[in-house]
Amino acid sequence: MSHKILLIEDEFIIARDIEMELGKNGFARVLRCSTPAEAKMDYKENEFDLILSDINLEAEIDGIELVAQLQEIRKTPAVFLTAFSNPEIVARAEKIMPFAYVLKPFHAEQLKITINLALSNFEKRQNEAGSEETQEKLTLLTQREVEILSAFSSGKTSKEVGDELHISHQTVEKHKKNIKKKLDMSTIGELIRFAVDANLIK
Repeated sequence: MSHKILLIEDEFIIARDIEMELGKNGFARVLRCSTPAEAKMDYKENEFDLILSDINLEAEIDGIELVAQLQEIRKTPAVFLTAFSNPEIVARAEKIMPFAYVLKPFHAEQLKITINLALSNFEKRQNEAGSEETQEKLTLLTQREVEILSAFSSGKTSKEVGDELHISHQTVEKHKKNIKKKLDMSTIGELIRFAVDANLIK
């Protein structure tokens, strides 16, 4: 499935041309909007993989401020389009993380590469953030709890885990409850996903 892009551009002809070029380069799902109000409404109603916005909008706020407001709703990688490489503008745009920008006029291939890099960098950041959170949560567990989590996440029953660790299955169940409480999880499925993320599956 192709990535879904929110395109914010208030010049109709330019927006149409960009959408056509994106389609030629594999980005077929593009939703165009021309005003901040329209962009906010579309952003709230849809899940986008990337925001592609002109900085110089003829509106009460520019593209940088608009994207900053959208990012408060949820984080999405952003690529800015601008005809100016003003250091002040770049400095403001850099506060939007992750971000990239393309100077007008640009080649379609340049835009494609920048979008793919923005998507890739965002995914990498998300994975790193998820990994850090997982490792931080893992430190909440005792060594015995880690052993039990690893064992039952590998498909073993409480009795099998107990036999392997030389404890009763009642003790295993007690540990499971403690693990759920410490990790703030309520289902076995959540615990198994956590174990996978933490590389505990044998």
